Amino acid sequence: MKTINNLAIIPARGGSKGIKKKNLSKLDGKTLIEITALEIQKTKLFEKIILSSESEEILDHGLSLGIEIIKRPKQISKDNSRSEDAVIHVLRRLSGKFNIKHVGLFQPTSPFRDHINITKAFKKYKRNNFDSLISVTKIDSKYMKLFYEADDSILSINDELPFLPRQKLPNAFLPNGAIYIAKVKHFLKQRSFFSKNMALYEMDEKSSLDIDTKKDLITANILVKKQNSF
Repeated sequence: MKTINNLAIIPARGGSKGIKKKNLSKLDGKTLIEITALEIQKTKLFEKIILSSESEEILDHGLSLGIEIIKRPKQISKDNSRSEDAVIHVLRRLSGKFNIKHVGLFQPTSPFRDHINITKAFKKYKRNNFDSLISVTKIDSKYMKLFYEADDSILSINDELPFLPRQKLPNAFLPNGAIYIAKVKHFLKQRSFFSKNMALYEMDEKSSLDIDTKKDLITANILVKKQNSF
């Protein structure tokens, strides 16, 4: 059985409520899928790149870019489907042919996550033998004080945090959806990129932009035009 040390997966559903055919949206003449694939290729870290989608149009687009494709079942391609389910599906499809050590998930909706980000994140993940890594952006620590409602109960992240002075609050980070990496054995056991032995890779605000709405896409186009004007 052939070994794949590093597998990259690009999850790209066809359905999208905020922006129709969101993953086929273009920036500077390239689709979000193409931008993501090119940046993964530039790292030269991944032996195989798989595009996972239930959409024939997206799969055909992947083939036109020279990316390997795996058709995803519709039952795990809904609005409330988890990206982890797509990863599990791909890993299971490849399990009979390949022994895969590490898997990376790279969503097309993070067009400013470049090969430098991916390379630095992967080096951090490997250097200290973490089980997983996720990319994040730093947020104001004041949000550690928040309360939330669940099952008609008012809860806090930690009972002490809402009453701490701002200066004593811990650093706070929000997952930005750009980079997920994990050991395959760990991922299949936990069915998640989150783990106790997990690294965080911090990215700046621009690199962390996640395109979810039409406003996000407009912002991304403005940033690209500014970038190209220099």
